[in-house]
Amino acid sequence: MVHRYRSTLPKWYAESKFLQSEAQSTVSDSTENYTFGHMFKTPTNSSYRDGNHLKINFCHLEFPWDCSGVLSDPPRNIAQIAKQIYATISSEQDGAIAPRCLVDCTLKDKKSVDEVIDGFRQSGFKCEENVVDQVMCLETSKKRGQADGGVWRVGADSLGLLVECNARCFGYDESGDTHWLGEKLERQVRQPKHFAVYALNQDGADGSLSNSIDAFAVVFTPYEKARDLAYVQVMGTRPDRRRRGLATRVLSHALASLPPSVERVYLEAFDQGAIAMYERLGFHKAGTTTTAECTLN
Repeated sequence: MVHRYRSTLPKWYAESKFLQSEAQSTVSDSTENYTFGHMFKTPTNSSYRDGNHLKINFCHLEFPWDCSGVLSDPPRNIAQIAKQIYATISSEQDGAIAPRCLVDCTLKDKKSVDEVIDGFRQSGFKCEENVVDQVMCLETSKKRGQADGGVWRVGADSLGLLVECNARCFGYDESGDTHWLGEKLERQVRQPKHFAVYALNQDGADGSLSNSIDAFAVVFTPYEKARDLAYVQVMGTRPDRRRRGLATRVLSHALASLPPSVERVYLEAFDQGAIAMYERLGFHKAGTTTTAECTLN
């Protein structure tokens, strides 16, 4: 039976959500992710599972604990469950990261979304509503990027430099807790079929000679399940190296290095400067997603 939402899901939405869910599940055993429910699968391939349009499209709890699982539908008391899991972890480990739940509001009616968010708020979560991201899509037949001899693919020998760069890009170095980040990036580097991690040093040193990484990008391709899709999961430039075109070089090289089977590449962005850069590389605005970020105080 065809799922009743199958024909109404926008292609960009279904495919980008599918890529995000697969990227999370691929690294869930080492990055301590717990996903409630299934993300959307692309409606363009009949081999993907139907029936996964949920009241909460995506709730992702992130904390330093090896835990993964899937529920067919998030329970109504999901906020209490999240709080209980966090309390258990906090009693077992020091320095646990507060769980963060993303409630997808894009395609659901406001009343049902408000009920879920209110449940998180009543359970002690800080809820930031109406967080809007721009979904960008590149059809690789139109523009694919250019190879850059200064960009290299990160291997295990450069993992420490990658962690340090990532931590500086997103402020994790200020908290001092990068153990979970190291585990996540190591898993990605060691899964070359699924993840390609590219890096650049502005001084031109290659991976074997560089003593730092100034910009990087992580590209995910669900090799077995959707060879025609790819997702730029994360990319960043060190704060003191920004506005020098380094991110453009890394991403352009990553696009040029995609497998020939990839037809569409997705990413999400909210910064207008970044969006302009993506458009210069051939991406177009496919749609917007609206979420509520609920973080336990």
